[in-house]
Amino acid sequence: MKKLGKMSFQMQLTVSFLGCLFVSVIIILGCLILNIRETEQNSQRDIERQDEQWAAELDFMMAAIDKMRFLHLADDEVKRIVMGSEDRGRDIKIADEQYMGRLLDVLCTTNSDVLRITVVTSSGDIYGNYVEDSETSVALAKEHLLYENRNNISGMSVTDVYEGTINLVPYSLLTFQYPLYELTRGESLGTVYVDMNFGAMRERFDALEYQEGWSKYILNGKGVIYASDQELGTEIGAKEQEKIREFAENGGGTGRLEIGGETYAVYVKYLESLDWWLVQCVRRSSFISGEMRRIYLLAFWIILLLCGQICVGTLVIRQISAPIKAMSHVMSQAATKERKEFKYLECREEYPKEVREIALGYNAMIGRIHENIIREYENELIKKKTELQMLQYQINPHFLYNTLNIMSSIARLHEIPYIPDISESLSGIFFYNVKGGQVASLQEELDNLQNYIRIQRIRFPEKFEVSYEIEETLRDCRILKFLMQPLVENAINHGIAGKRRKGKILIRAKRIDEEEAEIVIEDDGVGIPPEKLESLQDMLREKEAENREEVGDGIGIRNVQMRIRNYYGPPYGIILESREGCGTKIRIILPVSGEEE
Repeated sequence: MKKLGKMSFQMQLTVSFLGCLFVSVIIILGCLILNIRETEQNSQRDIERQDEQWAAELDFMMAAIDKMRFLHLADDEVKRIVMGSEDRGRDIKIADEQYMGRLLDVLCTTNSDVLRITVVTSSGDIYGNYVEDSETSVALAKEHLLYENRNNISGMSVTDVYEGTINLVPYSLLTFQYPLYELTRGESLGTVYVDMNFGAMRERFDALEYQEGWSKYILNGKGVIYASDQELGTEIGAKEQEKIREFAENGGGTGRLEIGGETYAVYVKYLESLDWWLVQCVRRSSFISGEMRRIYLLAFWIILLLCGQICVGTLVIRQISAPIKAMSHVMSQAATKERKEFKYLECREEYPKEVREIALGYNAMIGRIHENIIREYENELIKKKTELQMLQYQINPHFLYNTLNIMSSIARLHEIPYIPDISESLSGIFFYNVKGGQVASLQEELDNLQNYIRIQRIRFPEKFEVSYEIEETLRDCRILKFLMQPLVENAINHGIAGKRRKGKILIRAKRIDEEEAEIVIEDDGVGIPPEKLESLQDMLREKEAENREEVGDGIGIRNVQMRIRNYYGPPYGIILESREGCGTKIRIILPVSGEEE
């Protein structure tokens, strides 16, 4: 900024324009980055929402067929048939086959995705809604089984997608295998095979709308079983599938993947019940939508407009800087001449309005300078008179101090008791008050306190005694003047005066640590009643500052507190402790080094 202030007016305007352009470009770039990030975040939220919908649809489908494992629990007749013995008659077997066929056919009808249900009991009996090819379908399902969880009562196994026929009609099948268990004894009763129409599921997936550059895939243990983009699905090989599984396990479900020579953002959701991976691939370039392209175009035009403004601004700067340069020349000459030779600025019509106003203002200022010169001389005279008055005011304290000394001398001459002690102590207090600044050494404060105590002893003879415990290293410590005198006055007037026997006042000064010191004024007087003590403590904490006139004898304590807080800061001040009938202790916390600024 200092270097900029030393430049010419034209250069300053040019630098300011360039600075504005730079800041504008930075803001535009920041907005673009934020928009891109927001677009990516919105896209990610859309993808997560679609994944949730997709998973919810699959979970709904699974919930519908998962009930098949409870056939023998929901129907007592099915339980009897599944647990039936081998010595049943032929008619009973035929009736059982017919009953199971009708039941399984109804279950297939209620769920459009289920094509065939086959039940194989532990004794080897097979029941199904297409019982003619049940043995073949069970063998084919076992051949394409991906994983098996027979050790778990609630376990479910699933096959890979394979081609099969049902009633001579070819289908793309997906078979789920559920174990049947007798829950009380944990015995295996058989297995339920549910053949799903994966071709119909694929058609529903294909019917979903995708944005440009977006595609969805389903992976199982062997590879891709569904791809919305068949060409790109063929590019997802074993290496890519391994990376996708790593994203699901360690990458939080997201990552970057190179597929077919392009970079894709990959979002993976793992379905543990099916051992499937739902994968969404979004081409990186698709994030930059039409809206983003419009933002880029708008940014280009804004930058172009700023460049045009710089060119126009440069011409305007030259037009403005020429008269200002002339004005600067006249003003610099005026600064080196005597006041009576100040020159007036020329005000031309071709100058801009603002420049003409500056010239007129400068000329008016020159006219007022002569008036100010006269006023300056008058102010100097007034200042001299004020200094003389201040000197006169400084004479008065010395006159009063000398008068007290004269009174003391006359009292001693005529042997008038007590008057010399009072006048000397009073003159010492007065001299201590008028000399120096706001602070004094602790020793000087103690000497001044001795003058006050001498006067109070004359007022209350044999009423109290004062003892001192002063740490020697603190005697030269600088503190505010008259901190101790008001507190000792309170101890005498409100503590000792109301006591019948002779009282004691202890004044102690010691270090708390390297940075703080404590001055204690303690008496064994009548103490302070609890109600008044609480009121005084609240006043010191400034909770009842507006009611301080009601506290009476607490004004002196609060004044000392305010002086300490104003001079040293809030951490320092007075701590008041008292017990009625036992006495009062006042602790003053001060910094060790209290030099006056």
